[in-house]
Order: sequence, then structure tokens, then C-alpha cells
Amino acid sequence: MPETNFPGEVSIVDKISNQDRASAIDAIHDLLFAKASDAMADYKKVVANTFFDEPTETETDETDNGTD
Repeated sequence: MPETNFPGEVSIVDKISNQDRASAIDAIHDLLFAKASDAMADYKKVVANTFFDEPTETETDETDNGTD
């Protein structure tokens, strides 16, 4: 049998071909949840870098001493 890079997908197809509908649905649900979870983890990194990155140099008003 040839090597495959998609063991989860092949497992789902096997379950469908064996008419194991409930197990196939559960496997699809698990696969989609895992992919969504990975996408959210990647997006969290982007958002965190946006909010918590080193601040860039901004021009300040030299006359403002905060005693207004």
C-alpha cells in the first residue's frame, strides 16, 4: 500500500465505504475541529504580535509635561 500524507482523510473515506456513517461523521467533525483550532492558534499569534509588539518611535510634544 502506498504511503499517504492524509491518514485522517483516508480513514474517513474508509468509514464511508464501509457504511459506518456515524463514525465517519464523528471523524469529519474531529478533523474540522482540529483544523479550525490550528487556524485560530495561528491567528492568535498574529493578533498578539499586533497588540504586544515593541512600540514604534512616535513623535511626542516636548511642551506637554502632564500637568494640565
